[in-house]
Amino acid sequence: MYQGYLGTIIGQVSSVINVYPIIVKGIESINSVGEIILVNDIENNKGKKKLKDVYGEFSFRNVGFKYKDSTKPILKEFNLNVKKGETVAFVGESGAGKTTLLNLIIGFNKVTSGSIVVDGIDINKIDLRSYREKIAVVPQNTMLFSGSIKDNITYGLSNVSEEKLQKVIEYANLENVIKRMPKGIETIIKERGHNMSGGQKQRIAIARAIIREPNIIILDEATSALDNVSEFMVQKAINNLIKDHTTFIVAHRLSTIKNADHIVVLKGGKCVEEGTYEELVSRKGQFYKDLSTKL
Repeated sequence: MYQGYLGTIIGQVSSVINVYPIIVKGIESINSVGEIILVNDIENNKGKKKLKDVYGEFSFRNVGFKYKDSTKPILKEFNLNVKKGETVAFVGESGAGKTTLLNLIIGFNKVTSGSIVVDGIDINKIDLRSYREKIAVVPQNTMLFSGSIKDNITYGLSNVSEEKLQKVIEYANLENVIKRMPKGIETIIKERGHNMSGGQKQRIAIARAIIREPNIIILDEATSALDNVSEFMVQKAINNLIKDHTTFIVAHRLSTIKNADHIVVLKGGKCVEEGTYEELVSRKGQFYKDLSTKL
């Protein structure tokens, strides 16, 4: 049911997990496509465990996935244990299963074999609304709405103190950007952020994530569309965002994944290698070979 449009949604809308909004034109009663995902016709949480908090430990146990209309599995026998605060980077060629893993982690798709266990609970037994409130996603293409920089950062939140907002701006590496704006943090962003650079938009997305104090971070090609200077500034903000948070990354740029606790190399839906950057380079296996082609 999900597969046709959720792949598009994850790259554009994640208000479902309180990250960034997109106002739907012509449908005043629905504020975001994310809200459509949460209606009962699409998601059934009845009788499932509501989470008050998420510690951030994951166990992938022989995870397999394939779409209903396909006989070919996207993922096969995937296993990985992730401790709280660790960073996991998924790398591999297009179609290897990277985005599928992110969709499974968020709960957009369900495993067809094996299980994903979050803090000791099978994800299929968790109320996904309560779970997603603890997740922040920073995608490749950030969607901003027409409103002030402040409104774009604090969207959906009330009573955010100035002290907290200033700390978030600092952590997101936005201080100099805001200082250069004609009206500072009250400067109006044009629809879809047309008056902001790619790097500025990504840092606003990171500020949105930080201010919501998530337990789990998803970075989906968050720096891939940026030039080297913008990437450097955004990467500094990302480092602040993911500190002490369980983080899952899909990326092609080495700078984004080099410090990950687990680099998972996927090929044909299977994990062919896993380890730190140093471990994988020393093995001179698939990851080492892929370095020459930028993963």
